[in-house]
Amino acid sequence: MNKTKIDIISGFLGAGKTSLIKKLLLEELNAEKIVIIENEFGEIGIDGSMLKSTGVQVREISSGCICCTVSGDFSKALKEIKKDYEPDRVIIEPSGVGKLSEIINVIKDKSILAEFRLNMVLTVVDLGKYEIY
Repeated sequence: MNKTKIDIISGFLGAGKTSLIKKLLLEELNAEKIVIIENEFGEIGIDGSMLKSTGVQVREISSGCICCTVSGDFSKALKEIKKDYEPDRVIIEPSGVGKLSEIINVIKDKSILAEFRLNMVLTVVDLGKYEIY
C-alpha cells in the first residue's frame, strides 16, 4: 500500500496560505490526486470555494478550530478520505489560529502513520505584517 503524503501549510490569518496552495495545485501538483482539508475560522467558505475551482476535493471544517476537535474526529476524517478518495496527497490548511503542534501529534499516531506519511510542514509569513505579529 502506498502511503499518502500529508502536507501542512500554516500561517497567520491572511498570510497567503490559500493563494500558495492554489499556485502549487495549478503549477506543480496538477498531476496528483489531492484532497485538501481546510479549516475556516470566521468567514466560512471563501477559501474553500476558491480552492474547489482547481478541481481537487476540498473538505472544509467550519465548526471551529481544527486543533480544538483534532483527536478522534480528525483521525477518523483522514481515514475516511483515504478510503473514499485514495489521494496521492492530503494538504491540510489550518486556520491562522490553529495550534500546529496538535495537528502534527495526530498525524504521528501509529494508526495514521500506517496509511500516511508527513511529507512537509510549511509556514507562510507575510513579511509586510511580520512585525505586527
